[in-house]
Amino acid sequence: MRRGPRFFVGLLAAIALGSAGCGSSTPSPTPSQILQTPTESPTRTPAGVSAEPTPTGPQIADTTYQATTPTTTGGKLTVGGCEYPDTLLPYFARYSYDLQLSSAMFDGLLKVTPSLRYLPNLVTSVPTLADGGVVLVGNGMDVTWDLKEGMKWSDGQPITCDDIKATWQWIMDPKNTGLANGVAGWQDVTGVDGGTGAHCVMHFGRVYEGYLSLVDPLLPGHYLAKVPVAQARSKLYSMEDLASGVYSGPYLPVTAVSHSRITFKPNPQYASIAGHAPYLDSLEWRYFGDSAGLIGGYRTGSVGIAEDLTEADIPLLSDVPAPEVVIRDSLTYELLAFNNASFATKYGTDGAMIIRALQLAMDREAIVAGPLGGTVSVPGNFVSPLSWFYKPVDEPTAPDVASARTLLANMGWIAGSDGILAKGGQSLVLDLCTTNRQVRMDTLKVVSAQLKAIGVGSNVKSQPASTVFGSWSGTKPDAACSLVHGNFDVAEFSYVSSVDPAPGYTAYVSSQTPENTADHNGQNLTRVQSSVLDQAYQTIVSTVDLEKIERSMASVQDLYVSDRNTFELPLYFRKDVWLVSPTLHNFVGGPTFYGGAWNIGDWWVG
Repeated sequence: MRRGPRFFVGLLAAIALGSAGCGSSTPSPTPSQILQTPTESPTRTPAGVSAEPTPTGPQIADTTYQATTPTTTGGKLTVGGCEYPDTLLPYFARYSYDLQLSSAMFDGLLKVTPSLRYLPNLVTSVPTLADGGVVLVGNGMDVTWDLKEGMKWSDGQPITCDDIKATWQWIMDPKNTGLANGVAGWQDVTGVDGGTGAHCVMHFGRVYEGYLSLVDPLLPGHYLAKVPVAQARSKLYSMEDLASGVYSGPYLPVTAVSHSRITFKPNPQYASIAGHAPYLDSLEWRYFGDSAGLIGGYRTGSVGIAEDLTEADIPLLSDVPAPEVVIRDSLTYELLAFNNASFATKYGTDGAMIIRALQLAMDREAIVAGPLGGTVSVPGNFVSPLSWFYKPVDEPTAPDVASARTLLANMGWIAGSDGILAKGGQSLVLDLCTTNRQVRMDTLKVVSAQLKAIGVGSNVKSQPASTVFGSWSGTKPDAACSLVHGNFDVAEFSYVSSVDPAPGYTAYVSSQTPENTADHNGQNLTRVQSSVLDQAYQTIVSTVDLEKIERSMASVQDLYVSDRNTFELPLYFRKDVWLVSPTLHNFVGGPTFYGGAWNIGDWWVG
């Protein structure tokens, strides 16, 4: 299954994540371009010494993950997937299946655990404003990263602060045109101190809220220097010569057979990072092209773990022993988006209240029970309950048809002979848009019937994903169901609930509509105009104070579940599904786009 961005929305196709199991094809978007004088470095606990500051405010560091110690080592594990990756370097990755293998080969400074908290990986602690790891300096900030002492790349070279500096310079090189996620955050870095040591300070010219996920992965400076930056997309970690690359993860790629398999061997230097050698003798990823083949491969024992499965595949797994089926809520939620600009143009001051009436009339439980077969559940909030900034303010999910009818009647909308409401000679008929995926078309048919019950007519339209999520310049201005051009009244697609809240800035802030942003890359597709959202997200992207961010996200969630929300109605969080052999230990799953393999270095069989 092709999925979208690494953590959140981004226009045009993170929002378009397919959920038909393996085989949907949607690229990931450019991430939000959120807000961006070095002086002396902050004082930190020396590297290798565990700092235990008194907890204050929201806790973003993971304190619960604990891997079991293997009772045996060695053996081979085969992981099954659907689609063969286009690249294995995360900075070029445009699909989730490009990222699933990266945890085997690359390490970031931090990991994101299934609790959506941060776990030190190449560093000794998670730097925050509260513990002194982040220090505000003028309009910018300094972030201190203490690397673990003695770490080595797969070729035996030391991992040092210079590698952070080299990664930054490589990303910011104008010749590096293949980056999937742009230079957001990196463009705010003004320098990296530390040289060949382990005490590193990144200087930022502006406050950058997303600093924790920025250096992911860290790349080896000495290997980057071997490949001209202009040729990096094709020659750096080339799929044709993966064995020549330099890595930090537990396993090193050995051979790759296009669209078939990639084999790995243990990284002899991994113990310098994790404190233990990789537990497996060999690792292999095999690709089956679709979920039916993948599930069949698991049934026959060809693979020990099957990933890339979703809620759509759950009905196919009745014969798989229940303990071997791992199902988790993903961060991807399906939604109905309401185009505020379209409603205002068509219905003037009635537009916002019409949207509220539509939302009240929606029976989301019927949608879940019908097209989704009961495999998912209806959420009230768009934020994952796992998130550190989640506020339990769930909206009632039951429909209120009577109130919907009353709202419309009070505005003067009267049913005609055909049962469709009209006012001033204008009928209340909407365009409902989505992609050509069958489950979405089936969902909108249910929605259409529910709207008809309150006198609202509708035209269900479906278009190829390339049209629905096409760019401003790449899609005709009058193309039906083009989200970027606003050619819809109501649209169904997916967003990703972010590990980090800041990317919501471009999805919800008034100034971020496609019409009003440079290069028309704004992601506010619903054209919502809300001072509450504007103020909250402006605060979020301008601070690294976790308490301020938490309060701002609480106000966002309060609005989201109130009658002032005229922009979104969440339908359901999609599911991540894995089939896991009982002989595989330390598999815990993971909702980010790194998937269940985020802790692959701890996996063992026996």
